[in-house]
Amino acid sequence: MASGPKMFTCPRCRHRYLGHDPLPDCPRCGYDYRGKEGFRWDVVVYLLSIVALVSYLLVASHYRGVMGGVAPTQRSAVMSNDNAPEKLPGSGSAGGRPFQSPYHEPAR
Repeated sequence: MASGPKMFTCPRCRHRYLGHDPLPDCPRCGYDYRGKEGFRWDVVVYLLSIVALVSYLLVASHYRGVMGGVAPTQRSAVMSNDNAPEKLPGSGSAGGRPFQSPYHEPAR
């Protein structure tokens, strides 16, 4: 069913006119009484939620890699020396005797 025309009133000059839809501006004075565009808070909320989701996924994937076994930086070192004995600093290069400080002297 089609409805008949309605009476619209301009908020500035109070001119009344008939129409099916309110015009974007008054036919007499030209006053534009459409809703003014303001700051879009909904777009800010959407962008923040997307950034939060992406950062959560990045952090979760990082911890999934770390918790899954050996850390990624240590994997290459472990795989290259599977059968080699572990080398500690100062072992083997000092002629077989361990490092001794002056505090380890037996006379003290």
